Amino acid sequence: MEIKISLDEYADVPFIKKLLSQIKGVKNVEITEGDKTYSWEEIENSEYFGKVLEQSENDYQNGNYQELTDNLLNEIFDKK
Repeated sequence: MEIKISLDEYADVPFIKKLLSQIKGVKNVEITEGDKTYSWEEIENSEYFGKVLEQSENDYQNGNYQELTDNLLNEIFDKK
């Protein structure tokens, strides 16, 4: 089975990766941009990933974040 998710250029890819990697049954995650597909290793080793991670950390330190409750996460993932 496969799920496709479209992200804008400002998506918090590190958070999304962490979230997806914790879901039971997720075997593989690939990022596709145009005609190119990137493995997680390529993404983690890229300069862009480092910049996005740094920006995400800066946003968090500056109080620019949204807390997600367990109820919301359970609703998103249909967990009861």
